[in-house]
Amino acid sequence: MKFKIIIISAFLILISSQVFAQLGGLPGAFTRMGFNSRGIGMGNAMTSVTKGDLSGLYNPSLSSFQDEHLINLSYSFLSFDRSLNFVSYTKNFKLPNQPEGGAGVTFAWINAGVGKIDGRDIDGFSIGELSTSENEFLFAPSIRVSPQVSVGVGFKLYYSKLYEGVSSTSFGFDLGGLYRVNDRVNIGLTVKDINSKYEWNTTDLYGENGKQTKEKFPILYTLGISYQLPNNFGLVSIDYETSNKKSNIVRIGAEVSPVKDFNFGAGVDRFNFSAVDKLGDARAMFGVGYQKQFKNYTIGIDYSFVIEPYSHNPFQTLTAVFKLK
Repeated sequence: MKFKIIIISAFLILISSQVFAQLGGLPGAFTRMGFNSRGIGMGNAMTSVTKGDLSGLYNPSLSSFQDEHLINLSYSFLSFDRSLNFVSYTKNFKLPNQPEGGAGVTFAWINAGVGKIDGRDIDGFSIGELSTSENEFLFAPSIRVSPQVSVGVGFKLYYSKLYEGVSSTSFGFDLGGLYRVNDRVNIGLTVKDINSKYEWNTTDLYGENGKQTKEKFPILYTLGISYQLPNNFGLVSIDYETSNKKSNIVRIGAEVSPVKDFNFGAGVDRFNFSAVDKLGDARAMFGVGYQKQFKNYTIGIDYSFVIEPYSHNPFQTLTAVFKLK
């Protein structure tokens, strides 16, 4: 039993501090790292962006602005044997008798975890490699109630496996809204992870010494503003995020298209006004994307590069982009 206690404690430490340390290592941190190369490359300041490739993961109201069938497949390269991968599909569609409105939907799956954990018994002998995993499955419909206003809801299913016989499944949801002030300025609002939580039950593992533990995700409130640059040259955006855990984070991003078929992005994420060292967890992000349009489809590849403050190796993500008319 002591061995099991040691292993579970080690996993909890890894998840809360070293794996995806955000908002004090609170649950769901893997969902706060970003969702594709384009968004990550722009500092994740995507709450109000309606230009280019979109995802309801950032704001469930955005999918109603995605004209093509958009499929993103992302794979990340991370230090400390971490993994982070994404799959998403986004598309808008017209509603009957609503020529100026419409609706949209995003389906997505995020998978994260830590592998190659060196398992040892209480005497220090190896018992093989261990791993953890976390998953979010999202269904996010949206509707444009007018040409200027879109609203959406993201329904989220979480599944996390910490150890053999120790797992958690829960439901949560996001709310989002988007207001187009004019052709260049957007304002977006989101409330994320309402009711999201992990509930751990170790009674099967420890018997009468087991416990039931509930860990609630922080509820995040985000306000975003974006501005479209003249002549479709690019855009700039800024997000302000607060939470019920008293965090106050600013994200800034920009994207330009100086060359046909190429986009270049840069941004800063996690500038935390609530921290003593406001730049301590901030990270610079960069991205580049190439897309080639054919008659009825578009294919492309996006890449993002993030300088992590607690690692010598960067956080890199590759996203394959497929768009069908």
